[in-house]
Amino acid sequence: MPSKLSMREMVRRYLSHRRGFGYGLRTQKFDLASFARFADRVAPRQPLTVSLALRWARRQPAAPVTMASRLSVIRGLARFCSAFDSRTQVPPKRLTHSLVRRRAPHIFTDAQVKLILRRTQALRPWRTNPIRSLTYRTLIGLLVCTGLRLGEAFRLRDEDFDGVARTLRVPAVKCGPGRTLPLHPSTVRALRHYQNHRRIQFPSAAWFFVGPLGDQLQKCSADRTFRRLARGISCNGARRNVRLYDFRHTLATKFIGRWARQSVPLAHRLVLLSQFLGHKYFHHTYWYVQHHHATLRAAAVRFERYRAKSNPR
Repeated sequence: MPSKLSMREMVRRYLSHRRGFGYGLRTQKFDLASFARFADRVAPRQPLTVSLALRWARRQPAAPVTMASRLSVIRGLARFCSAFDSRTQVPPKRLTHSLVRRRAPHIFTDAQVKLILRRTQALRPWRTNPIRSLTYRTLIGLLVCTGLRLGEAFRLRDEDFDGVARTLRVPAVKCGPGRTLPLHPSTVRALRHYQNHRRIQFPSAAWFFVGPLGDQLQKCSADRTFRRLARGISCNGARRNVRLYDFRHTLATKFIGRWARQSVPLAHRLVLLSQFLGHKYFHHTYWYVQHHHATLRAAAVRFERYRAKSNPR
């Protein structure tokens, strides 16, 4: 089958297959499309091999973590292709294991957050949607005070916000369970204010945060806008530019720093933080508490006990 199909067609089928199981693959699709074009040019209608994957991943200079990410994307495609062609080679993890290093995130200062929120007021309205400024101000404000993943924020539906109960229901995603977050009264007021204006403009909108036509706000559009809003802010992490995702790291880091200075045991609070952030396993919280090893171990024990009680067999 693969010998009769181009890599572009195999990628199309792979994406369709994975999305059938609920995976969005919104970011990975760009790398997959790039690989397909490369493979069809240098090895048309040939099986996917480790050599081919490495040639593609190394075609442009990139940081080690980027190289590892590229090959990780191709690994999933290779597993799919191997079901149709026994000649397919799945790139082993050991090729990238030593390259994977999580880069330090940017931690926003209060002044930087205020500057970004103030700049949202200068955003020009979309031609078909006058609430662009309010949309981004509310979205960024919500990320700042809840640490939501971007995908979670974009998937929020109108009914997920309960202004009376002061809660926000966050649907489950592949990397985390669903959860209901308590909201501060000021956050409730901001969300209700945006919701009222959005309902006036788009009465039938299903998504909480809407784009130009009242449809779901897209990550690519949000990233472009955020780059303008954050212009001039120097990244204090290991990346070139600051990201929307850094608000999640900022929230967790500031909480942990504040708790570490208090006399209340930190381990219990870390368990609550892990649940608040929607971590499926406590070791996912490790990234935020690398410098508190003893506390991390104690919190991990508590978290596993909590899971055992919540999910009895």
